[in-house]
Amino acid sequence: MKTYLAMLFLAAASAWSWAPPEPWLRTSVLFDRAAMTAGTAGTVALTRGEEFHVSVAIEMDEGYHVNAHDGLQAFQIPTVLTPQPAAGIRWGEVRYPPGQALSPKGAEGESLSVYAGRTYLVLGGVTADDAPLGPLVLRLKLDYQGCGEEVCFPPSSRDLAATVRVVERGSASAADNADVFAEAENVSAARARSVAAPAIHYEEQADLSAQFERGPAVYFVSLLLFGLLLNLTPCVFPLVPVTMTFFAQQGESRPAKVLPLAVLYVLGLATTFTVVGVAAALAGRSMGLVLQSPAGVLGVVAIMAIMMAGAFGAFDMRLPSGLAGRLGGRRGALGAILMGMVMGLVASPCVGPFLVALIAFVATRGSVALGAASFFATGLGLGLPYLFLGTFTGLINRFPRGGGWLVWAKRVLGMTMAGLILYYVRPFIAAAFFWPIVLATFIFAGIYLGVLEGFSRRPFSRTFWAVRLATGAAILAAGFFVYTSGAAARPEIPWTPWTPGALEAAQAEHKPVLLYFGADWCLACHEWHAGLFADSAVIQETQGFARLDVDLTKPPEGPRKELAQQLDALNPPAVIVFDRLGGIVRAWRNPPTREEFLEALGDADRPLP
Repeated sequence: MKTYLAMLFLAAASAWSWAPPEPWLRTSVLFDRAAMTAGTAGTVALTRGEEFHVSVAIEMDEGYHVNAHDGLQAFQIPTVLTPQPAAGIRWGEVRYPPGQALSPKGAEGESLSVYAGRTYLVLGGVTADDAPLGPLVLRLKLDYQGCGEEVCFPPSSRDLAATVRVVERGSASAADNADVFAEAENVSAARARSVAAPAIHYEEQADLSAQFERGPAVYFVSLLLFGLLLNLTPCVFPLVPVTMTFFAQQGESRPAKVLPLAVLYVLGLATTFTVVGVAAALAGRSMGLVLQSPAGVLGVVAIMAIMMAGAFGAFDMRLPSGLAGRLGGRRGALGAILMGMVMGLVASPCVGPFLVALIAFVATRGSVALGAASFFATGLGLGLPYLFLGTFTGLINRFPRGGGWLVWAKRVLGMTMAGLILYYVRPFIAAAFFWPIVLATFIFAGIYLGVLEGFSRRPFSRTFWAVRLATGAAILAAGFFVYTSGAAARPEIPWTPWTPGALEAAQAEHKPVLLYFGADWCLACHEWHAGLFADSAVIQETQGFARLDVDLTKPPEGPRKELAQQLDALNPPAVIVFDRLGGIVRAWRNPPTREEFLEALGDADRPLP
């Protein structure tokens, strides 16, 4: 690829035998010293024995660029500013800003280092104590190679000149153009930050390295506690009805009998969590990328459909008596382990800030044993609540069987499974079809659970009828609320699809940036779209921002992958706010409060000094 680019550039250069005018490129020379006032208006005064600085501003029209000075491919010709000798002037080094990454057409992901938009080259100098007094012409030579969107021009040069006046010590020589030199420093700093791969910190992301350095005990206790906290994330909620459904079907109501099954269930969950987590960490990929693909979601949905069928009496999830005896006499032991392992798969796509930190930590340590122990401890913390939930869910079997409570409760869990199936397939169904399906499911569930379920088993007690009717009414009300909230057309941030160089170009123009990494299969991304991204105040606040959407639906490659790796955003969602100088104001994976988000946007949009 590099050879191809080199041939392309050289062929383009050789095709031109003369250097055409370049109206797309403009240059100007400014000093950090003011012009004199008496009879020499417009002439900069340089005082003997003092330092001074020169700024050469290069401005290019959109669609054009010149090669940078550093970080070039072998075939790129660098931009060079050369000061010419002048009497009484000692020149210093030229300060070149870092280049911007650009992938030109036909480069297939190959990245070039260029200057685009407006850039500044800053040169220092010192006026000698015995420099000749009076007018002096300072000459500079700028060598560069410019390119358009599809062709590069032959190397070119420009001779720049500026007339100054050398004055005695003590003469008035005030500072000038402070805003220009400050802007030059700001542009250089912004590009340096973008090139240097900033150490990004996402809100609420755990610092596992610090915990690890404090000793194994603190480290693993922290993992256990963080695992418990993962139960507060929305995508872990599906484990609650699944766990209740499984243990309600075991036929045991005594906690002492159910507790061993619950222990096996949690161990199965932690084991799968460990295997998937270590694999993801060693592969450098998110568990969401592995399991939230269409094939992964289909597997989860198939499992939940089986659970739903069992809740409606299609089968009883128990082992044959002979096999149960060979497993130690505990009925359902193997089923508990297998269901725990399956639920580990369901839980593993829940990639919150902590899991991202754990994946990165294990990947950097490179120890499979440490990774396995870390994920197992986290899985145990995640599964501990289900130890108690599974143990005491068996009490549902103590409801009066003749009155239909047990059967009805299992049907409620079965309809919950239907809702969870819709939750998981949501990213793959168009909104025009999805929300009517949701409404129809709620209506069916409300009528079925409130009136139709077990109609042939009448008569029911008044209490049972009251509970059924109240449940059905609540489901119907919830269905219409969910439908009107979800199906209603709402405005959203008008995103600009990210392209290579878009972030750097926005930062060069001193624009604040809202950068969003998302994917169609990302369930957690929908929370951002339905919430903050659709908030009218947020839309209004970001009007002056470069709002860039980095789509990670397909496995990223080339510059897209490099950017996602640089900003630790391979695991969507990731939302990053940059200020006008290119600095990172805040970064999130989970949506913050509306007030917190608006405050960060306001900080990013502050005018430059």
